[in-house]
Amino acid sequence: MKIGILTFHRGINAGGFLQAKGLSSFLTSRGHQVELIDYTNAAQKKLDHEAIYRTRHPLRLLNNIRKQRSYLKAIATLPMGVRIQSAENLSALDYDCIVFGSDEIWNICNPFSAGDLTFFGAGMGSGPKISYAPSFGSTSLDDPKLASLSPLLAGFEAISVRDENSLAIVESLTGRRPDLVVDPVLLSKPDKPIKNAKTAGAIGTYLMGPSERDVQRVCQFAAEAAKDLCSIGYHYSWATHNIAFCDPTDVPGLLAGCDLVVTNTFHGVVFSLKNRLPFIIVSHPSKDQKIDTFRRKLGLSTVTSETERIHENHVNQLGSENQILAGWIDESKGFLERHLSA
Repeated sequence: MKIGILTFHRGINAGGFLQAKGLSSFLTSRGHQVELIDYTNAAQKKLDHEAIYRTRHPLRLLNNIRKQRSYLKAIATLPMGVRIQSAENLSALDYDCIVFGSDEIWNICNPFSAGDLTFFGAGMGSGPKISYAPSFGSTSLDDPKLASLSPLLAGFEAISVRDENSLAIVESLTGRRPDLVVDPVLLSKPDKPIKNAKTAGAIGTYLMGPSERDVQRVCQFAAEAAKDLCSIGYHYSWATHNIAFCDPTDVPGLLAGCDLVVTNTFHGVVFSLKNRLPFIIVSHPSKDQKIDTFRRKLGLSTVTSETERIHENHVNQLGSENQILAGWIDESKGFLERHLSA
């Protein structure tokens, strides 16, 4: 079967890159001919450009450009299909099925998607389409803008989402209960740990925009444990070591090379679960809803804003024998195999 995937794949973000790589690799392993539909809307292009060039600090600008180059090199390895400029071009694509997802392509409050109906199949016509693990992100169930999506969602042959908030929204709009599936990063085998002078014996941090208080608590925890802090994917002055400009494919392996991971992001949790790492979740107001499904389903502990200090009892670790996660991954693979038969 020739399959096109429509997702966020060009952002300078390890989670976005690796979810696109994970889904395309899994479907390829099942005998399909797979391409990423090369679509990026104007809002995405603008925000990606601003993220690199808005700083006036010369060293930060240089570092941003170095990071961008490492991502562009990695993105060039993805199975890229035809580039399209608008939703209307979808109907002309020659695919047996288009898979929408994963990531927050359905988050109508996210400036990257900006309410772009292309990610809901607008302009595609009646061709076969399913979704795999998209998210409505921070979109509220009572957002009035959701009502217009009902006809578009009704055109999907099968729908799956990655979190309970998205599940509730789809069920409310369509009367259908979608499947709850894992992020496609979890569909592949564990990563080989990358141990080097910076990661070995260190606490690896994968933190996006941590608050000053969060930084203080993380640094205090590391000092009490007599361990260095190694920031992966982001450069922070408070970290003992930084590995900010690596190939995004290496991010999970670099985290696996550390003794422990501290994260406040959805994909930081995903990378930790995939490699069965010990990890600590630090609550973040804009990211908590993304992680809530993992917390409830897997019983994960979180360092909240009320937590004075980080302790050992905040460490989560799921072994390879964990049947809840293993079963969830198998069910997710089954969803794709049922609805995409070669």
